[in-house]
Amino acid sequence: MHRVNIVKKVKVDGDWKLLAIPRNSKGNYDWTALPEGVYLLEWRAGGKRRRESAGITASQALEAQRRKKHELEGRALKVPGFEHAGENPKHSPLHVAVHKYLDEVETLKKPNTHRKYEAVLERFLEYFQNCPTIDKIGQEDLTRYVIWLKKHHDLGANTIRHNAIIVAQFFKRQGRENITRGLQLPDRIDPLPREYSSADLAKFFKAAYDAERALFSTFLQTGLREMEAVHLFWTDINFERLTIRVTAKPQLGFYPKRWEEREVPIPIQLVERLNRHTRRPGCNYVFPSPAGNREYHMLDRCKAVAARAGLDPEKFDLKTFRSSFATRSLRNGFDIRTVQSWMGHKSLETTMRYLVPSKEVHARLDQATVPGLDDTEPREQRPEREVRRRGRPRRVQAKPPASEKRPEAGRIASQESVKM
Repeated sequence: MHRVNIVKKVKVDGDWKLLAIPRNSKGNYDWTALPEGVYLLEWRAGGKRRRESAGITASQALEAQRRKKHELEGRALKVPGFEHAGENPKHSPLHVAVHKYLDEVETLKKPNTHRKYEAVLERFLEYFQNCPTIDKIGQEDLTRYVIWLKKHHDLGANTIRHNAIIVAQFFKRQGRENITRGLQLPDRIDPLPREYSSADLAKFFKAAYDAERALFSTFLQTGLREMEAVHLFWTDINFERLTIRVTAKPQLGFYPKRWEEREVPIPIQLVERLNRHTRRPGCNYVFPSPAGNREYHMLDRCKAVAARAGLDPEKFDLKTFRSSFATRSLRNGFDIRTVQSWMGHKSLETTMRYLVPSKEVHARLDQATVPGLDDTEPREQRPEREVRRRGRPRRVQAKPPASEKRPEAGRIASQESVKM
Protein backbone atom coordinates (compact mmCIF):
# COMPACT_ATOMS: atom_id res chain seq x y z
CA MET A 1 0.00 0.00 0.00
CA HIS A 2 1.55 3.27 -1.11
CA ARG A 3 1.53 6.11 1.35
CA VAL A 4 -0.02 9.42 0.28
CA ASN A 5 -0.17 12.12 2.94
CA ILE A 6 -2.43 15.17 3.05
CA VAL A 7 -0.83 18.44 4.17
CA LYS A 8 -2.19 21.96 4.31
CA LYS A 9 -0.59 25.14 3.06
CA VAL A 10 -1.48 27.97 5.45
CA LYS A 11 -0.14 31.43 6.11
CA VAL A 12 1.47 31.91 9.53
CA ASP A 13 2.84 35.35 10.48
CA GLY A 14 2.83 36.40 6.84
CA ASP A 15 4.72 33.30 5.59
CA TRP A 16 3.36 30.22 3.85
CA LYS A 17 3.96 26.96 5.70
CA LEU A 18 3.12 23.31 5.07
CA LEU A 19 1.53 21.65 8.09
CA ALA A 20 0.42 18.08 8.61
CA ILE A 21 -3.27 17.57 9.36
CA PRO A 22 -3.67 16.86 13.10
CA ARG A 23 -5.61 13.83 14.24
CA ASN A 24 -8.22 13.61 16.95
CA SER A 25 -8.45 11.11 19.78
CA LYS A 26 -10.02 8.53 17.47
CA GLY A 27 -7.14 8.71 15.01
CA ASN A 28 -9.11 10.52 12.29
CA TYR A 29 -8.09 13.76 10.59
CA ASP A 30 -9.19 16.88 12.50
CA TRP A 31 -10.05 19.12 9.54
CA THR A 32 -10.98 22.11 11.70
CA ALA A 33 -7.73 22.31 13.64
CA LEU A 34 -5.88 24.44 11.09
CA PRO A 35 -6.78 27.84 9.59
CA GLU A 36 -8.01 28.22 6.02
CA GLY A 37 -5.61 27.31 3.26
CA VAL A 38 -4.97 24.89 0.41
CA TYR A 39 -4.61 21.12 0.73
CA LEU A 40 -1.68 19.30 -0.91
CA LEU A 41 -0.77 15.66 -1.40
CA GLU A 42 2.69 14.33 -0.57
CA TRP A 43 4.14 11.02 -1.77
CA ARG A 44 7.39 9.54 -3.03
CA ALA A 45 7.97 8.33 -6.58
CA GLY A 46 11.14 7.77 -8.57
CA GLY A 47 13.24 8.37 -5.47
CA LYS A 48 11.90 11.89 -4.99
CA ARG A 49 9.27 13.50 -2.85
CA ARG A 50 6.34 14.78 -4.90
CA ARG A 51 3.60 17.31 -4.14
CA GLU A 52 0.33 18.13 -5.87
CA SER A 53 -2.63 20.42 -5.20
CA ALA A 54 -5.63 18.65 -3.66
CA GLY A 55 -8.30 21.36 -3.46
CA ILE A 56 -9.63 23.61 -0.72
CA THR A 57 -12.09 21.31 1.09
CA ALA A 58 -11.64 18.11 3.04
CA SER A 59 -13.77 16.10 0.61
CA GLN A 60 -11.66 17.27 -2.34
CA ALA A 61 -8.45 16.34 -0.51
CA LEU A 62 -9.71 12.85 0.38
CA GLU A 63 -10.87 12.20 -3.18
CA ALA A 64 -7.51 13.35 -4.58
CA GLN A 65 -5.73 11.11 -2.05
CA ARG A 66 -7.81 8.09 -3.12
CA ARG A 67 -7.06 8.63 -6.81
CA LYS A 68 -3.37 9.13 -6.22
CA LYS A 69 -3.15 5.86 -4.27
CA HIS A 70 -4.79 4.02 -7.17
CA GLU A 71 -2.33 5.57 -9.61
CA LEU A 72 0.65 4.45 -7.53
CA GLU A 73 -0.80 0.96 -7.16
CA GLY A 74 -1.19 0.78 -10.95
CA ARG A 75 2.44 1.76 -11.34
CA ALA A 76 3.58 -0.87 -8.81
CA LEU A 77 1.54 -3.56 -10.62
CA LYS A 78 2.98 -2.39 -13.98
CA VAL A 79 -0.43 -1.72 -15.45
CA PRO A 80 -0.11 -0.29 -18.99
CA GLY A 81 -0.50 3.47 -18.96
CA PHE A 82 0.68 3.86 -15.36
CA GLU A 83 4.43 3.52 -15.96
CA HIS A 84 5.08 7.14 -14.93
CA ALA A 85 2.18 7.59 -12.51
CA GLY A 86 3.02 9.73 -9.52
CA GLU A 87 5.70 11.73 -11.30
CA ASN A 88 4.63 15.35 -11.62
CA PRO A 89 4.67 16.67 -15.18
CA LYS A 90 6.80 19.74 -15.63
CA HIS A 91 4.59 22.84 -15.62
CA SER A 92 4.92 25.33 -18.43
CA PRO A 93 5.58 28.97 -17.57
CA LEU A 94 2.36 30.81 -16.87
CA HIS A 95 2.41 32.98 -19.98
CA VAL A 96 3.07 29.92 -22.18
CA ALA A 97 0.10 28.08 -20.64
CA VAL A 98 -2.18 31.11 -21.16
CA HIS A 99 -1.25 31.59 -24.81
CA LYS A 100 -1.54 27.86 -25.52
CA TYR A 101 -5.04 27.93 -23.99
CA LEU A 102 -5.95 30.99 -26.09
CA ASP A 103 -4.87 29.10 -29.22
CA GLU A 104 -7.35 26.37 -28.30
CA VAL A 105 -10.11 28.95 -27.73
CA GLU A 106 -9.38 30.59 -31.08
CA THR A 107 -9.67 27.22 -32.82
CA LEU A 108 -12.81 25.96 -31.08
CA LYS A 109 -14.75 29.12 -30.18
CA LYS A 110 -16.14 32.08 -32.08
CA PRO A 111 -14.01 35.17 -32.80
CA ASN A 112 -15.94 37.32 -30.30
CA THR A 113 -15.43 34.69 -27.60
CA HIS A 114 -11.72 34.56 -28.34
CA ARG A 115 -11.43 38.35 -28.08
CA LYS A 116 -13.13 38.34 -24.68
CA TYR A 117 -10.96 35.50 -23.35
CA GLU A 118 -7.83 37.19 -24.67
CA ALA A 119 -8.62 40.51 -22.95
CA VAL A 120 -9.38 38.81 -19.63
CA LEU A 121 -6.36 36.50 -19.60
CA GLU A 122 -3.94 39.23 -20.70
CA ARG A 123 -5.12 41.21 -17.68
CA PHE A 124 -4.66 38.05 -15.60
CA LEU A 125 -1.05 37.80 -16.83
CA GLU A 126 -0.48 41.45 -16.01
CA TYR A 127 -1.28 40.80 -12.35
CA PHE A 128 0.59 37.47 -12.09
CA GLN A 129 3.60 38.55 -14.17
CA ASN A 130 6.01 37.52 -11.38
CA CYS A 131 4.42 34.09 -10.94
CA PRO A 132 6.43 31.45 -12.85
CA THR A 133 3.85 28.63 -13.08
CA ILE A 134 0.16 28.13 -12.47
CA ASP A 135 0.67 25.77 -9.53
CA LYS A 136 2.13 28.68 -7.54
CA ILE A 137 -1.24 30.50 -7.55
CA GLY A 138 -3.48 29.87 -4.56
CA GLN A 139 -7.00 30.94 -3.67
CA GLU A 140 -5.78 33.84 -1.56
CA ASP A 141 -3.82 35.10 -4.57
CA LEU A 142 -6.99 34.99 -6.63
CA THR A 143 -8.86 36.94 -3.95
CA ARG A 144 -6.24 39.69 -4.15
CA TYR A 145 -6.56 39.55 -7.95
CA VAL A 146 -10.31 40.22 -7.69
CA ILE A 147 -9.64 43.19 -5.39
CA TRP A 148 -7.06 44.47 -7.88
CA LEU A 149 -9.60 44.31 -10.72
CA LYS A 150 -11.95 46.49 -8.71
CA LYS A 151 -9.43 49.04 -7.44
CA HIS A 152 -7.05 49.43 -10.38
CA HIS A 153 -9.34 48.78 -13.34
CA ASP A 154 -12.61 50.02 -11.77
CA LEU A 155 -14.54 47.05 -13.14
CA GLY A 156 -18.18 46.58 -12.24
CA ALA A 157 -19.57 43.64 -10.27
CA ASN A 158 -20.89 41.79 -13.33
CA THR A 159 -17.63 42.29 -15.25
CA ILE A 160 -15.58 40.96 -12.33
CA ARG A 161 -17.78 37.86 -12.14
CA HIS A 162 -17.38 37.38 -15.89
CA ASN A 163 -13.58 37.64 -15.54
CA ALA A 164 -13.64 35.07 -12.73
CA ILE A 165 -15.61 32.61 -14.90
CA ILE A 166 -13.05 32.82 -17.71
CA VAL A 167 -10.14 32.43 -15.28
CA ALA A 168 -11.89 29.42 -13.75
CA GLN A 169 -12.20 27.83 -17.21
CA PHE A 170 -8.47 28.34 -17.73
CA PHE A 171 -7.63 26.72 -14.38
CA LYS A 172 -9.97 23.82 -15.15
CA ARG A 173 -8.16 23.22 -18.43
CA GLN A 174 -4.88 23.10 -16.46
CA GLY A 175 -6.26 20.45 -14.09
CA ARG A 176 -7.21 22.74 -11.17
CA GLU A 177 -10.97 22.94 -11.54
CA ASN A 178 -11.90 23.60 -7.91
CA ILE A 179 -9.58 26.46 -7.05
CA THR A 180 -12.20 29.17 -7.62
CA ARG A 181 -15.08 27.38 -5.91
CA GLY A 182 -14.83 29.28 -2.61
CA LEU A 183 -13.75 32.58 -4.17
CA GLN A 184 -15.53 35.64 -2.77
CA LEU A 185 -17.07 37.66 -5.61
CA PRO A 186 -19.27 40.77 -5.64
CA ASP A 187 -23.00 40.17 -5.91
CA ARG A 188 -24.41 40.13 -9.39
CA ILE A 189 -26.47 43.16 -10.43
CA ASP A 190 -29.31 42.53 -12.89
CA PRO A 191 -30.21 45.85 -14.55
CA LEU A 192 -33.68 46.37 -15.95
CA PRO A 193 -33.87 45.88 -19.73
CA ARG A 194 -33.98 49.13 -21.66
CA GLU A 195 -36.77 49.98 -24.07
CA TYR A 196 -37.24 52.78 -26.60
CA SER A 197 -40.37 54.89 -26.11
CA SER A 198 -42.87 55.25 -28.93
CA ALA A 199 -42.19 58.98 -29.14
CA ASP A 200 -38.42 58.47 -29.53
CA LEU A 201 -38.93 55.75 -32.15
CA ALA A 202 -41.23 58.04 -34.13
CA LYS A 203 -38.58 60.78 -34.16
CA PHE A 204 -35.84 58.27 -34.98
CA PHE A 205 -37.52 56.71 -38.00
CA LYS A 206 -38.72 60.09 -39.28
CA ALA A 207 -35.08 61.23 -39.47
CA ALA A 208 -33.84 57.97 -41.05
CA TYR A 209 -33.28 57.46 -44.78
CA ASP A 210 -35.00 54.58 -46.60
CA ALA A 211 -32.04 52.17 -46.26
CA GLU A 212 -31.68 53.06 -42.58
CA ARG A 213 -35.39 52.53 -41.98
CA ALA A 214 -35.12 49.04 -43.48
CA LEU A 215 -32.08 48.23 -41.34
CA PHE A 216 -33.32 49.47 -37.97
CA SER A 217 -36.92 48.32 -38.45
CA THR A 218 -35.43 44.84 -38.99
CA PHE A 219 -33.66 45.12 -35.64
CA LEU A 220 -36.83 46.38 -33.95
CA GLN A 221 -39.27 43.86 -35.46
CA THR A 222 -37.14 40.69 -35.35
CA GLY A 223 -34.88 41.05 -32.29
CA LEU A 224 -31.76 40.08 -34.26
CA ARG A 225 -28.34 40.46 -32.67
CA GLU A 226 -25.83 42.73 -34.39
CA MET A 227 -23.74 39.96 -35.96
CA GLU A 228 -26.91 38.16 -37.06
CA ALA A 229 -27.98 41.27 -38.98
CA VAL A 230 -24.47 41.75 -40.39
CA HIS A 231 -24.53 38.20 -41.83
CA LEU A 232 -28.17 38.26 -42.98
CA PHE A 233 -28.47 36.95 -46.56
CA TRP A 234 -31.38 37.47 -48.94
CA THR A 235 -31.77 33.68 -48.96
CA ASP A 236 -32.50 33.84 -45.21
CA ILE A 237 -35.72 35.79 -45.88
CA ASN A 238 -38.81 33.83 -46.92
CA PHE A 239 -41.23 36.38 -48.35
CA GLU A 240 -43.96 33.76 -48.80
CA ARG A 241 -43.87 32.36 -45.27
CA LEU A 242 -43.07 35.81 -43.80
CA THR A 243 -40.05 34.58 -41.83
CA ILE A 244 -36.37 35.31 -41.34
CA ARG A 245 -33.93 32.50 -40.57
CA VAL A 246 -30.76 32.95 -38.55
CA THR A 247 -28.33 30.52 -40.17
CA ALA A 248 -24.64 29.70 -39.89
CA LYS A 249 -22.21 30.97 -42.50
CA PRO A 250 -19.16 28.69 -42.05
CA GLN A 251 -17.40 30.21 -45.03
CA LEU A 252 -17.49 33.56 -43.22
CA GLY A 253 -16.67 32.17 -39.78
CA PHE A 254 -20.12 33.10 -38.47
CA TYR A 255 -22.22 30.80 -36.27
CA PRO A 256 -25.34 31.74 -34.28
CA LYS A 257 -24.93 32.05 -30.55
CA ARG A 258 -24.74 28.62 -28.90
CA TRP A 259 -24.54 27.18 -32.47
CA GLU A 260 -28.36 27.12 -32.75
CA GLU A 261 -30.19 28.30 -35.86
CA ARG A 262 -33.69 29.70 -35.47
CA GLU A 263 -36.62 31.14 -37.43
CA VAL A 264 -38.42 34.39 -36.57
CA PRO A 265 -41.77 35.50 -38.05
CA ILE A 266 -41.90 39.02 -39.44
CA PRO A 267 -44.90 41.36 -39.84
CA ILE A 268 -46.23 42.29 -43.26
CA GLN A 269 -45.09 45.90 -42.72
CA LEU A 270 -41.45 44.76 -42.56
CA VAL A 271 -41.91 42.40 -45.52
CA GLU A 272 -43.13 45.27 -47.70
CA ARG A 273 -40.24 47.47 -46.57
CA LEU A 274 -37.65 44.76 -47.32
CA ASN A 275 -39.23 44.19 -50.73
CA ARG A 276 -38.63 47.87 -51.51
CA HIS A 277 -35.09 47.75 -50.10
CA THR A 278 -32.39 48.08 -52.77
CA ARG A 279 -30.54 44.88 -53.66
CA ARG A 280 -26.92 45.25 -54.61
CA PRO A 281 -26.12 43.20 -57.76
CA GLY A 282 -23.97 40.16 -57.03
CA CYS A 283 -24.15 40.73 -53.24
CA ASN A 284 -25.71 38.24 -50.84
CA TYR A 285 -25.91 40.63 -47.89
CA VAL A 286 -29.21 42.33 -47.12
CA PHE A 287 -27.42 45.23 -45.43
CA PRO A 288 -23.96 45.44 -47.04
CA SER A 289 -21.28 48.05 -46.56
CA PRO A 290 -20.76 50.71 -49.27
CA ALA A 291 -18.10 48.41 -50.77
CA GLY A 292 -20.46 45.41 -50.80
CA ASN A 293 -18.87 43.59 -47.87
CA ARG A 294 -20.02 43.02 -44.29
CA GLU A 295 -21.25 46.20 -42.62
CA TYR A 296 -19.52 46.61 -39.26
CA HIS A 297 -20.59 50.24 -38.69
CA MET A 298 -24.27 49.72 -37.90
CA LEU A 299 -23.87 51.22 -34.43
CA ASP A 300 -22.30 54.37 -35.91
CA ARG A 301 -25.20 54.68 -38.33
CA CYS A 302 -27.67 54.26 -35.48
CA LYS A 303 -26.11 57.10 -33.50
CA ALA A 304 -25.97 59.30 -36.61
CA VAL A 305 -29.73 58.90 -37.13
CA ALA A 306 -30.37 59.70 -33.46
CA ALA A 307 -28.31 62.87 -33.77
CA ARG A 308 -30.27 63.96 -36.87
CA ALA A 309 -33.52 63.37 -34.98
CA GLY A 310 -32.43 65.62 -32.12
CA LEU A 311 -32.14 62.68 -29.71
CA ASP A 312 -29.23 61.79 -27.44
CA PRO A 313 -26.92 59.47 -29.44
CA GLU A 314 -25.47 58.06 -26.20
CA LYS A 315 -28.87 56.55 -25.37
CA PHE A 316 -29.21 54.75 -28.71
CA ASP A 317 -27.60 51.40 -29.43
CA LEU A 318 -28.44 48.23 -31.33
CA LYS A 319 -29.05 46.05 -28.27
CA THR A 320 -31.93 48.22 -27.09
CA PHE A 321 -33.79 47.50 -30.35
CA ARG A 322 -33.56 43.81 -29.43
CA SER A 323 -34.78 44.33 -25.86
CA SER A 324 -37.60 46.57 -27.14
CA PHE A 325 -38.70 43.75 -29.44
CA ALA A 326 -38.78 41.23 -26.58
CA THR A 327 -40.58 43.55 -24.17
CA ARG A 328 -43.21 44.61 -26.71
CA SER A 329 -43.82 41.01 -27.83
CA LEU A 330 -44.49 39.86 -24.27
CA ARG A 331 -46.64 42.91 -23.55
CA ASN A 332 -48.72 42.21 -26.69
CA GLY A 333 -49.68 38.79 -25.36
CA PHE A 334 -47.23 36.36 -26.98
CA ASP A 335 -46.41 33.51 -24.61
CA ILE A 336 -42.96 33.46 -23.05
CA ARG A 337 -41.90 30.16 -24.68
CA THR A 338 -42.57 31.59 -28.14
CA VAL A 339 -40.59 34.76 -27.39
CA GLN A 340 -37.77 32.63 -25.99
CA SER A 341 -37.55 30.80 -29.32
CA TRP A 342 -37.61 34.04 -31.32
CA MET A 343 -34.87 35.59 -29.19
CA GLY A 344 -32.68 32.47 -29.24
CA HIS A 345 -32.40 32.34 -25.45
CA LYS A 346 -31.08 29.18 -23.81
CA SER A 347 -32.79 29.84 -20.48
CA LEU A 348 -36.42 30.78 -19.91
CA GLU A 349 -35.22 32.90 -17.00
CA THR A 350 -33.36 35.15 -19.45
CA THR A 351 -36.57 35.80 -21.38
CA MET A 352 -38.50 36.47 -18.18
CA ARG A 353 -36.27 39.47 -17.51
CA TYR A 354 -38.15 41.27 -20.28
CA LEU A 355 -41.46 40.94 -18.42
CA VAL A 356 -41.29 44.54 -17.19
CA PRO A 357 -44.15 47.01 -16.71
CA SER A 358 -44.77 49.50 -19.46
CA LYS A 359 -43.49 53.04 -18.93
CA GLU A 360 -46.08 54.59 -21.24
CA VAL A 361 -48.96 54.45 -18.76
CA HIS A 362 -49.56 58.11 -18.00
CA ALA A 363 -52.46 58.50 -20.44
CA ARG A 364 -54.33 55.64 -18.77
CA LEU A 365 -53.40 56.83 -15.30
CA ASP A 366 -54.89 60.26 -16.08
CA GLN A 367 -58.25 58.58 -16.74
CA ALA A 368 -58.33 57.14 -13.22
CA THR A 369 -59.65 60.24 -11.39
CA VAL A 370 -60.69 60.44 -7.76
CA PRO A 371 -64.09 62.06 -7.05
CA GLY A 372 -63.74 65.40 -5.30
CA LEU A 373 -60.07 65.90 -6.28
CA ASP A 374 -60.88 67.47 -9.64
CA ASP A 375 -62.59 70.52 -8.03
CA THR A 376 -60.28 73.45 -8.83
CA GLU A 377 -62.33 76.23 -7.18
CA PRO A 378 -60.41 77.88 -4.32
CA ARG A 379 -61.88 77.53 -0.83
CA GLU A 380 -60.97 79.42 2.29
CA GLN A 381 -59.75 77.44 5.24
CA ARG A 382 -62.23 77.45 8.15
CA PRO A 383 -60.94 78.19 11.66
CA GLU A 384 -60.57 75.21 13.93
CA ARG A 385 -63.37 74.79 16.43
CA GLU A 386 -61.67 72.27 18.60
CA VAL A 387 -60.00 73.14 21.86
CA ARG A 388 -57.20 70.81 22.87
CA ARG A 389 -57.12 69.79 26.51
CA ARG A 390 -54.66 67.34 28.06
CA GLY A 391 -53.34 66.53 24.65
CA ARG A 392 -56.73 65.44 23.29
CA PRO A 393 -59.24 67.39 21.23
CA ARG A 394 -62.53 68.22 22.96
CA ARG A 395 -65.76 68.05 21.08
CA VAL A 396 -67.80 71.23 20.99
CA GLN A 397 -71.52 70.61 20.73
CA ALA A 398 -73.30 72.50 18.05
CA LYS A 399 -75.72 75.19 19.21
CA PRO A 400 -79.44 74.49 18.62
CA PRO A 401 -81.28 76.57 16.04
CA ALA A 402 -82.83 79.87 17.11
CA SER A 403 -86.35 78.44 16.79
CA GLU A 404 -85.62 75.84 19.46
CA LYS A 405 -84.31 78.36 22.04
CA ARG A 406 -86.66 79.42 24.89
CA PRO A 407 -86.25 82.53 27.00
CA GLU A 408 -84.77 82.06 30.41
CA ALA A 409 -87.83 83.57 32.18
CA GLY A 410 -90.19 81.22 30.41
CA ARG A 411 -88.08 78.24 31.44
CA ILE A 412 -88.17 79.29 35.12
CA ALA A 413 -91.90 79.91 35.01
CA SER A 414 -92.56 76.49 33.65
CA GLN A 415 -90.48 74.89 36.36
CA GLU A 416 -92.54 76.72 39.08
CA SER A 417 -95.79 75.57 37.50
CA VAL A 418 -94.62 71.97 37.69
CA LYS A 419 -93.87 72.34 41.38
CA MET A 420 -97.36 73.65 42.10
